[in-house]
Amino acid sequence: MFNRLRSSKSAFLLSQTRSPPRIPLKFHIYYGIRFDMTATGPQKILIEVMYKADYCLPCLYMDEAVREVIPKYDQYVEYHRVEFLKGDGKKRFLDLSSSLFGEEGVYKHLRLAPVPSLFINGELFFDAIPPKFELEEAIEEVLIENGFIDKN
Repeated sequence: MFNRLRSSKSAFLLSQTRSPPRIPLKFHIYYGIRFDMTATGPQKILIEVMYKADYCLPCLYMDEAVREVIPKYDQYVEYHRVEFLKGDGKKRFLDLSSSLFGEEGVYKHLRLAPVPSLFINGELFFDAIPPKFELEEAIEEVLIENGFIDKN
């Protein structure tokens, strides 16, 4: 009987909470910067790392790996660390999780984006720390797809 009451209480609490409005991944504003994923023209690609905190060593190492590669593509890439335990990072983390698993997957089944993980233009590319050459290949692949560099 205890489980039934507990589950009905949980269902009641879930029905009282509102899910945040979903921002389409084709366009969003992040830290005051507008990213239109469908636009053609001079624009930067967005690389995001899901980052818990400095005490999370895998998060720290992924952040360092990306920061090591970014200067090579500085004119084409905008990098953000999504600190999901703080402010705007919570909302962005839920948006990216919803893009992976859908609203129901996130809010009903509690499926979330892996931590750490790396997203490029809202698409999950790595759920573990990538080697430098794989990260460079992924960035170059997205740059070629978006017409920033030629395939050579």
